[in-house]
This record gives sequence, structure tokens and C-alpha cells, in this order.
Amino acid sequence: MNKVKVMLAGIGGYGEGYVRRLFELDDKGKVSVEGLVEPFPQSCKLLGDIKARGWKIYNSLNDFYAEKTCELAVISTPIQFHTSMIMSALSHGSNVLCEKPLTGDVRDIEKLIEARDKAGKFVMIGYQWSHSDAILAMKRDVLAGVYGKPKYLKTLVLWPRAESYFKRGTGWAGKIKGSDGTLILDSVANNACAHYLHNIFFTIGDSIDTSLTPSSVKAALYRTNPIENFDTAIIDCGFDNGARSTFIASHSTEKNFEPIFNYSFENGTIEYSEGSGRVIVGTLSNGERREYGDPFADGYNKLNIAVDNVNSSEPFIPCGIETASAQVRCIAECAKLPIVDFPSERKHITASGLTYIEGLYDELLVKYNR
Repeated sequence: MNKVKVMLAGIGGYGEGYVRRLFELDDKGKVSVEGLVEPFPQSCKLLGDIKARGWKIYNSLNDFYAEKTCELAVISTPIQFHTSMIMSALSHGSNVLCEKPLTGDVRDIEKLIEARDKAGKFVMIGYQWSHSDAILAMKRDVLAGVYGKPKYLKTLVLWPRAESYFKRGTGWAGKIKGSDGTLILDSVANNACAHYLHNIFFTIGDSIDTSLTPSSVKAALYRTNPIENFDTAIIDCGFDNGARSTFIASHSTEKNFEPIFNYSFENGTIEYSEGSGRVIVGTLSNGERREYGDPFADGYNKLNIAVDNVNSSEPFIPCGIETASAQVRCIAECAKLPIVDFPSERKHITASGLTYIEGLYDELLVKYNR
């Protein structure tokens, strides 16, 4: 099998994980890295190793495509660049694996679908859990009717983030719009914790590669840090199949609480928590127990799937444009709602630069456990 020609845009931050996986795939002879795109390469801690392999770094996507081509473009850049980079890669004949979310602008969805179909290439959106063996095994049982109809799906994740988190990169974190008017809608629900909101929609999609878009969205949105968008969210969704969901996430608690979920169905529940041993466990009404594994086992399995898809006559795309669009539409509804600033008397700032809200950690846990 021929090596897959790959280009990676974005090698700092989360992109470093892609670089490490590309090292592995390169060593195994599965890929040929045609180039990397990064205007600030010094941000990557692996720069020395990259240079040792002789991988060329380009300042822009246009610079890369002026000199090279690739079969797979991997895009790990800030949200505001996703649409334009996907469109550019498709126009140059590349398949695409782009980081989540698909876009900050719901109006981009249709033109991305049109560009993909015109190019005749695949586009994958890198929600980690949608490419997890554990999640996919769980979803296959849901689709098979093992648990019956979905009733109520809830999830909680509390990931405190200090001031440095909101000042990283080129100043897009926590932004609603870029300086050119491009919608970003970066928030706790659309970036760090986006996987867990999306997974609700993904779990109850009517096939292995679809999501169910909520028919109603209500949200309580709060802000602690000096940013444009919210950093704490309680998002309640309703669906045409009768299911409901609650997503709770915050960057403004004093303590960390890793993602958990409890999905209730007519004939049982599916849980992921400390109590389940940090593996996904389904429990049926008759007492039968099913284990699916840890959804965090391999966060970069999406790249393995994308590389294999290039040489496949029937690519497996668990999360494509349409599937990822459920999250985009939900966030677009949230963007219509007001953001409430937490009162200053509840704010505390630690030596590390974390601003947290006194009592919020316990309040959100109580909310989840109701």
C-alpha cells in the first residue's frame, strides 16, 4: 500500500499531538509528510524533532499548495480558520481531517457540503469520542435497540482555566467574532468541552455516522473571565424523538472534575464516571451489564482512521460535516441568548491566575445529580 501524502496545518498546542502521531505513522511507513503549515513554528515544542526529519514548514496553506500537494490535509487551527482552510484543501484535491468544531458560523454548513461534494473528497471533523472504539461500540448497541428509546442524557465537565488559557495564541480565545467579523463563538461549550456536548447528539443519531440535531435549545450562560463569550454553561436540549439532554460545563470552578455522563433509556442506562471505573458501562433493566471501554483510550485514533480512509474504496466517516453540524446549530442558538456576569463578590483569583466562583463547583454537581 502506498504511503499517504499528508499535510498538517497547526503544530502548536493541540497540534503537537498530531505531530507526535505523524512521527509514529512515518516510522511505520504509513505516511509521507509533505509539509507543515504554521506561521509561528516556535510555538511547537517538537520543532527540533521536526527539523531533524527534514519536514518543511510553510507560513500559509497557500504557500504549501503553491509548491506541493497532499492526499490528506489535517487542520488543527483556531476555529475562525476552519471553513476557509477546508474549502482551500478541497479545492486542491485533498481529503480533510479538521479539528472540532466544524465552524463558528452556521451559515457555512451548506457551502462546506457543496465544496466537499464538488471535490469528491471526504471531510472528517475531529471529535475525539466519535472516533473512539468505546463510543462506537456503545452506539452500535444503542442503534440495535438494546437500550430502547433515549429519554434523558446528561453530562458534566468542570475544567478550571487560568488567565493564560484565555490569552493564548493570537487572541481568539473566548471571542465571539474575529476582527474581520468572522464568527468564532469560542467558549467552554464549543472548544475544550465541545466533545461532550457533541457526544449527546452523536449517541442518539439514527445511524453510526449521524447526529440528532436538537429541536429546542435553552441555556443559562455565565461569564467569570474578561472575555466576550461565556465560560460556564448549562444547556438543555429537546429532540423530536422525545429525548431531553442537559450539558453542564465550566472553566470557573476552583477544582477539576473530569467528564462524566449518564444516558437514560427506556430499558436501561449508560454511564461513564468514577463509579463506573472510568469505562463506559451499560446496565439493562434486567440487570445485564455491558462494558465498552475508555473513550479517552486514544484521542488521535481519528488520524489513523483518516489515513486508512485515503486508501479505502469505502471510507468510514463517523463524524463528517452533517454529523458535526448538530453542534454548530446548538451553539448558534446559544449565541442568541444573554450572558450573565457572575457577581464580583463571588470571584477569587489564585496565585496561578485562575479566577473561580466560590461555591460554583458544588452547585453544578448538585445540578447534575438532581
